[in-house]
Amino acid sequence: MAVSLSAASGRSSLPLAWRLYLPQSWARDRQRRRMAGVPEEVRFQTKAQIALDQIRRALEDEVEPGVVLADAAYGNDNAFRAELREMKLEYVVGIQGTSSVWKPGQGPLEPKKYKGQGRRPRLLRRGKQQPLAPRELALAHFSHHVARRSA
Repeated sequence: MAVSLSAASGRSSLPLAWRLYLPQSWARDRQRRRMAGVPEEVRFQTKAQIALDQIRRALEDEVEPGVVLADAAYGNDNAFRAELREMKLEYVVGIQGTSSVWKPGQGPLEPKKYKGQGRRPRLLRRGKQQPLAPRELALAHFSHHVARRSA
């Protein structure tokens, strides 16, 4: 399996980066690494970490940023999406239907304020607004844009 980054237009696409994904079980297995010729400096990274490294490198090389497209393997990774936002990149990623999403302009509340004792609160809170299943959000907000055709 590999992780790749391509630049694409309406007419063509160009691969910019490609890296073989090394599963964690392989990364820890010295004998397997030696037999496969995996260099010592190659360490385990998740696919999302590899993709983010590729995107950072492309930005450093002054590749014109576009919209990042990724499947649910990346879209379900909160840290991946947060890093794209930190880089100020627009993105469209797949997510699993079991994910929770918020209506536009809504979101969870910040963690409770720290009162100086015990552990600092870290968990985001839900107020009156509640997250939805992706299907519910799509049907509620986009169904009027979809033309229905009968067979």
